[in-house]
Amino acid sequence: MKKIILTLFVCLSCIMVANAEYPHVVDTLPKRIVNGLEIIPVKKTYEWGGVFWDFRVSDFEKCFQRFKNKCRGEINYALNSSEVDKAIYDWQDKFWEIYPPEMKALKDFNLKLFIDNDGRVFAVEFSMPDEAFQKLEGLPENMLKNFYQNLIKQECTVFKELDFHVLNSNKDFDSPKYTTIWLKKDVYDMFGTFNPFKEQMIKEKEARMKSQEEEQ
Repeated sequence: MKKIILTLFVCLSCIMVANAEYPHVVDTLPKRIVNGLEIIPVKKTYEWGGVFWDFRVSDFEKCFQRFKNKCRGEINYALNSSEVDKAIYDWQDKFWEIYPPEMKALKDFNLKLFIDNDGRVFAVEFSMPDEAFQKLEGLPENMLKNFYQNLIKQECTVFKELDFHVLNSNKDFDSPKYTTIWLKKDVYDMFGTFNPFKEQMIKEKEARMKSQEEEQ
């Protein structure tokens, strides 16, 4: 059963990557207020007829002014202990608990969280298909605004133990001060908080650590 789930997860990931690379037209529209939140919407129209939206708060760029190095870093999970990995994964799972039910019901309502090296969410990017975007104004008053304000209050102190990395970095991109984490609604709808890659990674790491301890 786990192999079937893992196969489905891989297939879904491939579909998302292929869709992102499909030819499309990008239109950045003037800022507007949607359900109480002032945003700058970006419309993506694909040749096959699909329409998707990305949007950020209107002062999104100001969120990065405190960083001298604007380069995004990555988490190298191979360097972490299994306890640190589990703490990060558990923290990600808790975000689904703060999703309002009305927003959780929207199809493919995805989030990209920007997290600094103190573990605080300091910015958010939303992405979704046109069907979900058109339903935002019909949500309870200021739900989107309140949800955003709740997101940027979240923090995970275990990030203080991490060093973010940049592949093929040079001296201009050393020591990045923030990273990103995706919350994919389609993955959640299919698997819930069970992530086959996450479970497999933790088990493999624990097995390696146990093997190293036995060798010593």
